[in-house]
Amino acid sequence: MTIDVEFLDSGRYPKEKPDPAFPNGKPINLAVDIPLARTCTRNLPHPAPRCGLYAIRCKVCGFSAAITVAGRPDDPNMVTMPCKLKGEG
Repeated sequence: MTIDVEFLDSGRYPKEKPDPAFPNGKPINLAVDIPLARTCTRNLPHPAPRCGLYAIRCKVCGFSAAITVAGRPDDPNMVTMPCKLKGEG
């Protein structure tokens, strides 16, 4: 799966302190509630430059999502996405 990631900048900087439990970022699993889903994983640019979001899209199956980021060490550093096979819901 080829996954595109685009940072959409809100133009703001973080005001809150990062979560000390995730000093190197945290993985995001978007397929956690989808049993037996095919998945693909991609690293995300880490940390994000500022507050905003990552718009992610698979160029193969068309799955897309947005992940918010805050420009801190506890930002998401990896995303796992379900595969939306052509012809399926």
